Amino acid sequence: MKLVVILGVALLAMVGGVLAASAMLRGGGGGKTDVGDLAELAAVQAQLRAIDACRLEHNLPVRGSYREMHRRTVFVTPCGASGIAPSRGKVELPAQWAHGGLTFEAERSSRTDDWAILVNQEAVPFPVLVAGLSELAPIVAREAAGAIAKSLAEDAEGKAKYEEGLRQREQQQQENRGSYPTR
Repeated sequence: MKLVVILGVALLAMVGGVLAASAMLRGGGGGKTDVGDLAELAAVQAQLRAIDACRLEHNLPVRGSYREMHRRTVFVTPCGASGIAPSRGKVELPAQWAHGGLTFEAERSSRTDDWAILVNQEAVPFPVLVAGLSELAPIVAREAAGAIAKSLAEDAEGKAKYEEGLRQREQQQQENRGSYPTR
């Protein structure tokens, strides 16, 4: 009986450790606070309101070398996008982007809602947040529609190529079956 209890406690400790480690790798999640309703971000809200999107992501912690690749990228997900990997546009920030410490997610339920701007307050100082979002908002507002359109066009092209490959494969299989003599 003691062995079962000890094994149970050990299993719970391992599961808890794995969950905590995965939360740290993803950036914590639990430490994020919605700062979208702060008066200092009212101008940012006004600029971002016009974007036809429901999710923005910038500089989120990721594994490996990808973080360096995306320090100057804002991912823009249109409203209504669904699935495991929904289509999302990429807005590139200028080469002289000076707000490398800015990390945030913004989301809303519909195009008419205000943005919930989620930030880890322990990792991003407020002055960096305000300065970075104030510089980022007009760029994203100007380029988001084109980035989303480009992403959707690339997805449609990829889907068309995939379907053409399926059609060609089916045609080849039919031809192969037809090449055998009948009995």
